[in-house]
Amino acid sequence: MKHIFHEIKKHPQNYAVGIILVLSISFLFYFYNGQPYVQRQVVYLASGLYLGWSLWHHYRRGDITASIMMEYLLLALLALIVVSTTL
Repeated sequence: MKHIFHEIKKHPQNYAVGIILVLSISFLFYFYNGQPYVQRQVVYLASGLYLGWSLWHHYRRGDITASIMMEYLLLALLALIVVSTTL
């Protein structure tokens, strides 16, 4: 737990973007409650932003590899599949 707070203090901009993204997507998803089509669009947007931000983050750190790109792509696709089938 101590390591997490140290990492947040070291790179606060990375975590601020993540928190803003989560809160914004949660608000949009709640605001459009009862409209599955719009909620799916919000999920697509969130997955795309998550994928783009994650790849950009690793690119900036200089440790991006094909396996990291594949991992984030598969995670975004899994989220799309799980959420889209439940709406």
